[in-house]
Amino acid sequence: MTPQLHKIIALLFMLLNASPAIANSELDTTVQQITPKHWSGLPRLADKALERGYELPIPIGITLFYNDIDADYIATDDFKVQVDGGLLGLRGPNDYLVPAEDVTITGRDKSVQLKLDAWILPFWNVYGIFGYTEGHKDIRAKLDNVEGLPCGDSCNGVVLPIPINYTAKNYGIGTVFAGNIDPIIGDTPFTIMAIGAIIKAKTDTTDSLIKTELASVRIGQRFDVAGDKLAWFLAFSHQSVKQNVTGDYSFQGTELAPLMENVKFDIDLAKQETKNISFSLNYDFGPRNEWNLYAEYGFLNWKHLIIGMGRRF
Repeated sequence: MTPQLHKIIALLFMLLNASPAIANSELDTTVQQITPKHWSGLPRLADKALERGYELPIPIGITLFYNDIDADYIATDDFKVQVDGGLLGLRGPNDYLVPAEDVTITGRDKSVQLKLDAWILPFWNVYGIFGYTEGHKDIRAKLDNVEGLPCGDSCNGVVLPIPINYTAKNYGIGTVFAGNIDPIIGDTPFTIMAIGAIIKAKTDTTDSLIKTELASVRIGQRFDVAGDKLAWFLAFSHQSVKQNVTGDYSFQGTELAPLMENVKFDIDLAKQETKNISFSLNYDFGPRNEWNLYAEYGFLNWKHLIIGMGRRF
């Protein structure tokens, strides 16, 4: 091992999510003292790290997370609309294109995620996640610049609202690299983590695919608290969410029914902002600190809340 690897300790990892979601998946940061011999044989090179006095994680873990994310989205191409019935659907169905810049989208996803992980090396963790998401998107498309409308300028100011509710099952993989740096003040070292994950989801109630890519850098510290462990982390994250949504919506019985009765739609969307900052706390407890509680709040460009509980074996 190189001198750099000798300095590295293991921490727990994150989940995602999202979440479709994605989506959105995050890291828990439990570190527990173990003996060199574990039933799994992991992590590899554990004896080398323990000889140097480093704490290592119990290698195998399972964590259950609840994730709530509220974010804005943009259309990445023109909003394709097929209208049947009403003035816009005369002799139809008729196809129209709403320019992407005239479409606004807000959304909220709530998900439950199960994460399974293993420390392969003292500084390298891999994990898989599986989850269920309930999501909502509000699409609002202005008709001002749509070509070929039979209503002409009288359609200016008309907004086509399409609320979408969906559920999704997701799966993904991720990895974490972790290491220590010397403390700036005091004697508690800082831990730095680099995290990456890819999550895919297929919705059940709309014909929609969701792909989430996540990269995050975290820095924090871990302290002894009456035999337990408490850690804080500040993270800077890049999260890319891409989703294709197709479906149909009925305006029958609404004030827009004279214009359109039934609409089929197709739109590609992405998260409007891709960068965020979050703060998290992790509390480890139990005879070997094998249990942990995790909470994270994101606050820069979108809001998210993650709460989790896990156990290592």
